[in-house]
This record gives sequence, C-alpha cells and structure tokens, in this order.
Amino acid sequence: MSKILITGGTGLLGRTISEILLQNSHDVVLLSRDKGNYKDIQKFKWDLSKNYIDEKAFEGVDGIIHLAGASIADKRWTDTYKKEIIASRIKSSELLFNYISKNNYPVKTFIGGSAMGYYGSEVSQKVFKESDAPGSDFLAKTCILWEKSYDPFISKKIRTVIIRTGVVLSKHSGAYAKMAPPFKLGFGAAVASGQQNFAWIHINDIANMFVHALQHQHVTGIYNGVSSEFINNKEFSKQLAKSFNKPFFMPNIPAFLLKIAMGEAAVMVTGGVMVSNEKIKETGFKFEFETAETALEDLASS
Repeated sequence: MSKILITGGTGLLGRTISEILLQNSHDVVLLSRDKGNYKDIQKFKWDLSKNYIDEKAFEGVDGIIHLAGASIADKRWTDTYKKEIIASRIKSSELLFNYISKNNYPVKTFIGGSAMGYYGSEVSQKVFKESDAPGSDFLAKTCILWEKSYDPFISKKIRTVIIRTGVVLSKHSGAYAKMAPPFKLGFGAAVASGQQNFAWIHINDIANMFVHALQHQHVTGIYNGVSSEFINNKEFSKQLAKSFNKPFFMPNIPAFLLKIAMGEAAVMVTGGVMVSNEKIKETGFKFEFETAETALEDLASS
C-alpha cells in the first residue's frame, strides 16, 4: 500500500486519519517540531523558522496530507496572532513544495486542509457550494490565501484535493469537548440569535473523507467537509441537551458577552452559513452521521 506523510498529524484530525490509514495497511510518517515516535508512528522534524525539513521524511512517500496551521480557536485574534495564523499555513505549504520541487520527489497526491470559513460568517438563506465566491472577513481571507498556497502543487501536475472542513465533533477535543460540559449539567444554552447555521461534521466522517480523497484518483479539486444537515445553533443546542437527557431552558448567551470574552474571534460562534456537501457525495463518499441527533448520541454514548 501507499506511504503517506502527514503534517499536523498529532492533532485531532491527524491522529484519526493516521489510525484509519494504518488500519488499511498504509505506511504513515509525520512531520513535527521534534523527531521521535508518536504511538509507533515515526516523526521527522521540520522547522518553518529555519526553512528546514528532514529529507528522510519524504523517502518512499506517495501522498501528503497537509493539516498544519496555528489554531484559530485557542487564542484571541490579536494582530500578531492573526499574522501567525496566516503565516503558519502559507509558509508550511511553500516549504513542502520547495522540498518536493528541489529534490523532484515523486509525490502523486497532495490533500490540503481548508475551512468552511472560506464563505464568511454572514447569516443568510444561501446554501454555499464549492464554486461560490468567498466571504470578506478574516477567516475568509485566511482561507483564500491558504488555498492559494496549494497552487504550485496543482501547477506541478500533482493530484490536489482541498477540503473545506466544518466544525469537527469529537469527544476528545475541539468544539464538542468545550461545548458539552454545561449541557451535561443541564445548563447549556444557544448563543447569540441562535439562528446562525452550525456546519458540523463528525470526526469519523471528516477523517474518512480525507482517506477517501487519498484513495480515489477521480477525486480532485475542492470539496466541502460538512454534514448533510442544515441546522441552526439553537436546534443543535437542543439536540446536544437531548443527547445527555437534560432539559434545555437557559436563555441564549448574548452576542456582546461573547465579543467581550473572545474579541473578533466571536464571529466563529455568532455567525455561520449553510454549506452543501453534494459534491463529495457525487464521488461516492458515504457519510456515517447525517444528522446532529445521531452524531451527538454517538458521542454521548461513547
């Protein structure tokens, strides 16, 4: 089977993709800030500040899954951190391509991460498809630059897939792990108007989508990585409370409080658009979790 190099491989999505690839008899290696092993997967060092990658990481590699990038949710969006968010994505892509191009490594497939933030956060009734124009806020501009950093791979005739990921639901970390505690206690609440769409995807589905893109040669271009269901924040919150058999009665958390607490990053929870996943379905990909109810029941029971 193939040998796959993953950046950001010790993160939530990277870990799950690695597990699936190993179960399917692929070889997996990771790029990381330090060398060594992660659960028996070999890590090779790279350093963006020094434009360095251990070239042994590329030996025998057929495909690359590129997930690296500074988190958009862990810190306030100061001007400095916003620059880091963008730079960590663009520079890492450039560094990968420079090594591949300079050494003529025979990489056949490149799968790059992106996000539904490409479409902006303004609430509307429009259902966004991959061909639609981007938004104009910070996340949209970040995604535009992020995806543009993959152009050299396309120009080099490497099969390139870009996946615009929604809010990933996993019991281990991320949005669900942060949202769930108050709902478990029966004090969960919707945020802002509650009418903003919540474009989610179960961790199993998004990880399998990356693997699907890797394994199927006809998959190329840009795809939305979100569930099939259009659900707003209030309805999602109701389903989350229901998954723990708890009541849902608390008033919505006002948007202005979120803006005080999170600054500009509050737009991640106060805004949200509807996004179509029909294009990835047309390639033959099948979702395990089509509704919030089934996904949240799975997470709560596990």
